[in-house]
Amino acid sequence: MAQPFSFGFSGDDIEEDPNELSNPNENAGTPSNDAPPPLPARTHDLDDLLSTLPSKISYSLFTTTSPRGFTARLPRRSLFDIRLQLMAEDPLSNPPNSTPLPGLAASDVSTNVYEGGFKTWECSADLVRFLLDRGPRKDLDDLVRVDHVIELGCGTALPSLLLFQYAVRNALAVYFTLTDYNADVLRLVTVPNLVLSWVATLGEEGSREVFGEGGNPLVGDAEGEGELYVTPKVVDGFKAALEAQGIVLTLISGSWTPVSQLLSLVPTDPALNTFILGSETIYSPASLAAFTEAIAELMKRVKSGKAIVAAKRVYFGVGGSVDGFREECAKRGCVAYEMEFEGLGDGGVGGVRRCLVEVQMY
Repeated sequence: MAQPFSFGFSGDDIEEDPNELSNPNENAGTPSNDAPPPLPARTHDLDDLLSTLPSKISYSLFTTTSPRGFTARLPRRSLFDIRLQLMAEDPLSNPPNSTPLPGLAASDVSTNVYEGGFKTWECSADLVRFLLDRGPRKDLDDLVRVDHVIELGCGTALPSLLLFQYAVRNALAVYFTLTDYNADVLRLVTVPNLVLSWVATLGEEGSREVFGEGGNPLVGDAEGEGELYVTPKVVDGFKAALEAQGIVLTLISGSWTPVSQLLSLVPTDPALNTFILGSETIYSPASLAAFTEAIAELMKRVKSGKAIVAAKRVYFGVGGSVDGFREECAKRGCVAYEMEFEGLGDGGVGGVRRCLVEVQMY
């Protein structure tokens, strides 16, 4: 098995401080040359993933405010809760002091084994703030007319969660395709976060139908962290809401390459206005090339499509960069340019500047 390498990110995730974000420094390692072959892309049935939810999910609220003063409070499953579920599912293989998955260890990435999906990367927060200001608001962007949201390398899926909540609250029929390299990330993080996000959208009447007089823990003055009891009413209500509103979820794990395999799994129609999201997806030359090919081919299939990519300008020690990404886009018939946005972090003292890149076909 390939040895994991680390970007030198601080912290174990956002468990110490719900709003602390992982960020790289110049002491990054390099990927191993003996990595196993990549996992083939495959889809996962939503009902199957929902059936593995535990009876209770512990969560924290990710809170951020955009430059224009809009605030998002997105619930995310806590990392310690994932560990508890894995221990309960297989206590012999996952004793209390062991690390059941590479992503729950100190390393950030293990090439072709684990690609960082359990962490919330700081660039995904930049993308959330951008979408708060310009995405769901009709006067600033045409996102309200988008039919298909695709997030490649979604992990905790914060940007998609924001748009998912917007679609639910505004009764919009939208396709959401969420991909992560690891099936366990989709099962243990992405899908639970979608359920939590749906619960957070329920009004008074909807909350009574699902929770009775017990009360919805995710509405009103919700605390920074809490617990959601996953009853059959919660799961059935989630599925019924998706069906009633025409929201379609496609969940894909595995490699972006070969792109033909990935594309065969992604719903498509030339008339679907497609919006592609990516955060921290260009950290290495290999990842950069595969990601660029994927977004280019996805946009070629539709009449109207664009991508917004949140990234560091340079990933020291790993080889990825925004300049390299723009060059790769140009090779594939795309134009990529950095967007002006006041909500970008600077990485702190000695940090690396972050940016947002919009990509469209020529």
